[in-house]
Amino acid sequence: MATRGFHSDWITIDDHRILLECRASFPSDEMKFVARVVVATCDSNSGGDARVTNIFYDDKACVWSIGIASDDASDIGLEKAVDTVLQTMFACGNYQSTVTVVKAGNKASDHYCHAEYLSIESGVAVDRFRHADKKYMDEADAPR
Repeated sequence: MATRGFHSDWITIDDHRILLECRASFPSDEMKFVARVVVATCDSNSGGDARVTNIFYDDKACVWSIGIASDDASDIGLEKAVDTVLQTMFACGNYQSTVTVVKAGNKASDHYCHAEYLSIESGVAVDRFRHADKKYMDEADAPR
């Protein structure tokens, strides 16, 4: 995984809040383009609940890892769809998608944000409502 420093950036594309991470550099415009392609692929091939949560690029080994989260088990098929689209566009086999299926959140709550909930449940983001718990924040802030 990435080391601490200037290796990551959060971007928002439509309803997707995406963490872009690189192993030894800063996320580039190419990485943002890949994110847009993955978002379009997810939006076209899911029931509407799947969100792209993170994209990691290992710029030493030239391998891409794409994280997608959903509360609908039928979205598991997105892995193949995303991999096929990216491998066709870029003519290489260095893309690997993972769909994490999480339990459904409380969508009736006024504070519910689907993209944030999926990012937290899939381990990409920290729950902002638990920030007062110092032990939790120390563990969440620890390098991966």
